[in-house]
Amino acid sequence: MFYCCPLQTVGNCGNITKTNKETKTMRDLPTTKEIKESITDCNTWHRRFFRCWIDGSYLGAGHYHDNCDRVRRDYGNDRALRALAISSFCAFVAHEEDCSPRTVQRHLVREVSRDDLEALNVELVDDLRDLVRDEMEVA
Repeated sequence: MFYCCPLQTVGNCGNITKTNKETKTMRDLPTTKEIKESITDCNTWHRRFFRCWIDGSYLGAGHYHDNCDRVRRDYGNDRALRALAISSFCAFVAHEEDCSPRTVQRHLVREVSRDDLEALNVELVDDLRDLVRDEMEVA
């Protein structure tokens, strides 16, 4: 055993295959192939459940309202929305995989090309804008 994430004992972050009372089960972190698919297909598991994450389906209405407020505030600011998209996606995957957002971010930077990460960021920003697009484009 070693410590993969702060205050959490796991066998091998992202690659646990055996379970017992001492280890926690977690799926593998996203592969390069899964990220590439998520760029072109908004119905991949990661994209669909990311949208559930940002719409409050995981953490409740307060999380949804906080996300909407942040997206409304920064709707025209690509840089701020990119930062929100990255932090939200890493938090979502970390929640699913039972590790830290930092572990997710390091994994993605190590495993996925910069161009693919930037293309994913564009799609995630669009998912965030979808939360409030109707009200923002009417205004």
